[in-house]
Amino acid sequence: MRAYAFLGDALFGYQAAVVDLLRERVGLPLDPLEAGDLALLPALAGTGPSLLFLCGLPYVRTRDAGLPLDALVAPVSTSAPEGEPGYLSLLLGRPGLTGASLDELSDLRLGTNSHDSMSGWVLPVGSGLPLERFTSTVVTGGHRASMEALLRDEIDAAPIDSMLLAGELIATPAFATLPVLAEYGPSPSPPVVLVGGDTAVGEQIAACLAALHLDAQGRSALALGRMARFDRVTDTTYDMTRECDRRAAACMP
Repeated sequence: MRAYAFLGDALFGYQAAVVDLLRERVGLPLDPLEAGDLALLPALAGTGPSLLFLCGLPYVRTRDAGLPLDALVAPVSTSAPEGEPGYLSLLLGRPGLTGASLDELSDLRLGTNSHDSMSGWVLPVGSGLPLERFTSTVVTGGHRASMEALLRDEIDAAPIDSMLLAGELIATPAFATLPVLAEYGPSPSPPVVLVGGDTAVGEQIAACLAALHLDAQGRSALALGRMARFDRVTDTTYDMTRECDRRAAACMP
């Protein structure tokens, strides 16, 4: 069984550690984690059992297209360890931006990692981001690229995944200087997804992942991504993602 990560470099280390523990504890013939390409997801979903660390948006789009994806668990961040699996889209501003919140600002340059990104476009726009306050929108290609553009004063604001930001701060503390202008969400956390596997395999994987936080080795792996634990989820957990996607579709440039 192959394992793929689709959530960016900042979270890859913790996900790889989780896959290693899963292989050891469940005894599945699970390959080391690989970086996945979203463009190949539909083809991958038809090739047999695989484990995916996948954003909720491509999960619902691919599943709703009829491909055999099952959401098993989703992570809970250490920033809100008593809550449910979820994250925010944080609208970050460039350093020195005049105004303490979005309500005080206008004529802004907006950056987004992608118009197909849940945290970078669909969640904030589907939750009421006032696009009229922005005079231009540029696609940066990634959350890290958006934050680097903010630091270089090339854009004024960018929506960023709060879970990804926590991971990026480990490597780049300068991102902590970017002010939070607004928050959108929460959205359900990106699920760990089984493709083409049977119910018994899915239950083995879900049970193992949901118990990782109960021992020191598991907690150490989770801490690499600043995660507290995995909680079980189902497909209906992501109905909010579907609704946001429908609303944001009406605002595509």
